[in-house]
Formats: sequence, C-alpha cells, structure tokens
Amino acid sequence: MIFNQITPRIVHLDINSCFATIEQQANPILRDKPVVVAAYTTNSGCVLAASVTAKRLGIKTGMRVMDVKLIYPKVVVLPPDPPKYRYVHNKIKKILKSYSFDVTPKSIDEFVFHLDLPSEACPRQVSMDIKKRIKNEVGEYITVSIGISTNRYLAKVASNLQKPDGLSEINKDNIKNIFSKLKLTDLTGIKSGNSKRLNLYGIKTTSDFLDAPVSKLKLAFGGIGGLYWYLRLHGMEIGPPRLDEAGDFKSKRGMYGNSFAPPPNKANMTLEILSKLSEKTGLRLRNANLKASGVHLFLQDRDDNSWHMGRKLDRDIFNSNDIYKEMNNLLSISPIKDNLRHVAISTFNLKPKNSLQLEIFSNVLKKDKLTNSLDFINTKYGDYTIYPARMINTKDIVKDRIAFGL
Repeated sequence: MIFNQITPRIVHLDINSCFATIEQQANPILRDKPVVVAAYTTNSGCVLAASVTAKRLGIKTGMRVMDVKLIYPKVVVLPPDPPKYRYVHNKIKKILKSYSFDVTPKSIDEFVFHLDLPSEACPRQVSMDIKKRIKNEVGEYITVSIGISTNRYLAKVASNLQKPDGLSEINKDNIKNIFSKLKLTDLTGIKSGNSKRLNLYGIKTTSDFLDAPVSKLKLAFGGIGGLYWYLRLHGMEIGPPRLDEAGDFKSKRGMYGNSFAPPPNKANMTLEILSKLSEKTGLRLRNANLKASGVHLFLQDRDDNSWHMGRKLDRDIFNSNDIYKEMNNLLSISPIKDNLRHVAISTFNLKPKNSLQLEIFSNVLKKDKLTNSLDFINTKYGDYTIYPARMINTKDIVKDRIAFGL
C-alpha cells in the first residue's frame, strides 16, 4: 500500500509545558526560570509539569519535589491552579473552532482537529496563523507545538518532532526520512511492551515498522490490531488510538478511575478519600455514558507497603454510592487501612449505559433518574453542590485537579 495521497489537513496541537507555561504567562517574574507545578509543594509532591527552562536542566514530569531540588535547589515550586488552566484551554479551543467544525480536546493541553480550508490554502501557513493568534489572544509567552498529517496518529507523532514551539508535517514525501531518524519508542503507542513484541518479529527500527507487510503486523498485534497499525502508518484514518498506562495501545476496553496522594495530615482519612474518589469516578463514568462491572483498589502506605485487588461484579454499576460500597468492601480485606501515601480506584469491564439491566432488589431506573438529577444540579451550580453526608468534611480532600485525559 502506498501512503495516503490526500493533502495533510489533520492537525495535532500540544501546549508546551502547559501548566508551568501558563503560570509563567500569568506571572512575568517567573519567565525563563526553572518552574514546576506539583501536586503538592512539599518534598514528596509529584511534578505535574516542568517549564521549558526546568526541562533543560533534566527536570521531568513525575519526579518528586525533593529530587528536583537536588538538581536545582532554587527551583520555583507551585501548586496547581485548575481554573487558570481551563481558562487557557477554552480560549485556545475557541480560536481553533474558527478554523474547524471538528475540534476534539484530547486532554487539557492537547487538541486534534481537521482544517476546514479551501483547496488552495496551505495548512502550514494556517498553522502559523494559529500560533500567532494564540500569542496575541491568549498569551505572548505561551507556545504550542503543531503536527500536521493525513491522520490523527501521524499528526500526533509530528507534533513531537520539534519541541518547544515546533511545526512539523508528515506526508507521503517525507515519512521515510522522518521515520529513519526515530527509535521505535519515539512513536506514540510504542513503549517497551510493544517494542519488544515487534522485535520478536524482526522489526527493530521505525523503518522496519513502516515497511512491514500487513501479514507480519498481524502476527505481532493480532488480526485487526495488525491491520489497524498498517493503515495508521500509511496515513489512513481508522479511529482514535487508545493508550494504556504504560503508553502502549490498549487491546481491551479501558478503565475509568481516580487517584490521590494524601499529604501526611490526611493520611488516615481513608474512607473520606475513597468517598471523594468514588464521586469523581462515578461522574466520569456517567459523563461518558458508561457503566462498569469491575472494580479495583490500590493502596500504598508511607512505609512503602502496597496492596491491590480487583473484583468482577455480577451486576453493572454507574452510581457513585455503589462504587464507594464496592471500594469499601475491598478495603475491608486489605491489610493496609491507614497511614496512606497513595490511593487509586478504578472501574473496568465498561459498556454503554443506555441499556440498564433491572435488578430484583434495586430499582435501577429510579436510581438512574435520581443520579441524573443530581449530576444536572452539580453541573449547573458547581461540583458538590449536593453530596452524600459522608463527604461533609471532605472539602479539602482530593482537591480539584486537572486530568490530562479529558
């Protein structure tokens, strides 16, 4: 198969060092300085975003604040300010909608869209105009990296080629040259797991990957998975890829959940934390019009002991209170119940919520209507306008956070 011959018009836009850059835009004193935004500003806090200057020093997302300070003791550590980041996200989305009827936020700092342009218009020039508008209308210190191609996957790969403030295109004329300069693990969706899988079938480089026949890719990824990879690499649009936590493409349906790293003064508020996480997870499920028949709980204490367990249910759940009950059941058999460093809950075995199975001892339809009414009120008047009585003291627990995956 030859590469897709259409003019590349799919664009992936990535806000560079998003949270940190927005903080530097808001406070000019911080510009061109090593700045990190961390979940907590204490030494055990996890870095959510590092400024471009900080990255040049070797500071990376996921590091602990204490490790960052070993690299650069005078680093500026800031707590997250979600309303500020949402404001910038919405401003940029408004600009993009003036170029496309199909703008999809992939996360708080990423967008993918199709340029709705006359045939004679140049996508690269339009992308340059978008960059200028963001600087003029959103903030002169904010930069974005843009990738252009014939499908969303290669547009994403292109957006990573030049950072920060890059603009790259992958098309039929340059894809072989671009791929020859990349490692397999440079490609979105090819981390250690999929890289090893490809190696088993003699695919050692990105050029091997690009040139591999569909039959070999089917051996590596399975029938439909191998075909999708073949089409994706040749510039065809076959639907949005989904990544697992390790960065590899998911072969099964995903999970919805939330996590929290409590500071020392909240390390024993286990039930309160589970309650808040269950509320947030339930809302995410319902917003996606999904229900789940599996739950998983992970606990780690401050002595670095950890425990986790998943359980398949004989019923489907979508209500936050049901999620909380299942998490409480798992907690009851856990050897770790307090002194927590990290808590994570998730739901799996997802399916559309449009068909609800009636239960003998529970009025599911009534529960669905009540839950929808509560969601409507909380959406209109603000999160947690109405909440369970068990959450009465949870205002400062599991604070409002930005999820990278919207």
